[in-house]
Amino acid sequence: MQLCPKCKSDDIHRSHARTRVEEWRKQITGKRLYRCRACGWRGWGVELGPRFGEGDTQLATRAMAPEPPALTETIFSHDDQRKELRLDQLDALEAFVHKQK
Repeated sequence: MQLCPKCKSDDIHRSHARTRVEEWRKQITGKRLYRCRACGWRGWGVELGPRFGEGDTQLATRAMAPEPPALTETIFSHDDQRKELRLDQLDALEAFVHKQK
């Protein structure tokens, strides 16, 4: 909720549930209690999530990677010439490790 429905002020904040009925309604609906500091209105509204200013948007834009990193010719590349996994070589390695103990 961004504006008071009574006076259209943006000076609103979340309000605590006072009764068990308010607590129950809060738990089963998507609405939350709000209070207006300007006119004193108190009532239910839909939570719209956080508000982001222009500075927040610019900061988030700079933090995003423009393109994914190039992984060609690394162990993370996904080429079609992958080596076939040979389980017999793994078994030989396991036998070698046990022999060393």
